Amino acid sequence: MTAFHCAACGTPLSVPVREVPPPAEGEARTPLDSPVDPCPPRLAAGDFARDPEPGRIGWGPLPKGFGKTRAGHGPGVDFVLCPTDLVGTVPIRTRWSGCCGPDGHDGPNLACAGCAAEVGVWIGDCYTWLEVVLDGRLVTRSAAGRPGSTLRVTPRSR
Repeated sequence: MTAFHCAACGTPLSVPVREVPPPAEGEARTPLDSPVDPCPPRLAAGDFARDPEPGRIGWGPLPKGFGKTRAGHGPGVDFVLCPTDLVGTVPIRTRWSGCCGPDGHDGPNLACAGCAAEVGVWIGDCYTWLEVVLDGRLVTRSAAGRPGSTLRVTPRSR
C-alpha cells in the first residue's frame, strides 16, 4: 500500500491506496454515453495509477521553493485517484468551474491543507470521468502511509 503526501510539508494527501495498471490509453476521455449521472469514477476507491496521459493537465511552472530535488517525481509522472481516497486538501474555489462539477480546465483546483501548495486537479463535470490527478512534481509516495519511507518513481518512456 502507498499513500501520497505533499512534497513541501509532508501533509497526507491520500488514504493508503494500491497501484493498478493505468486505464487503457484508447479509453474515452469523455464518457458521454454513460448511463450513470454523474459519470462514474475512472478508478475504483482504494486504487491509483500513473496517469495514462501525462501532461494533459496544464500545471504551469513549479511554485517558488520547489527545486528539482524537493519536488516529487518529475514531469510526466502524474497520478490518478478516486476522489474518495483524497484527504488533506482544500478546493481552490476560483478554479472550481464547470456546469455540474469541476471540469479541470482552469489548472490546479486542489491545494494542500497544510501549506496551500497547488497539488492536484479534481475533475468531475457531467461529461468527464470522476477523478483526481495529483501533480507528480509536487507529491511524494510513501509505503503504508509513512512519510519517512519514500518510494522512488521514474517517468515511463513513451
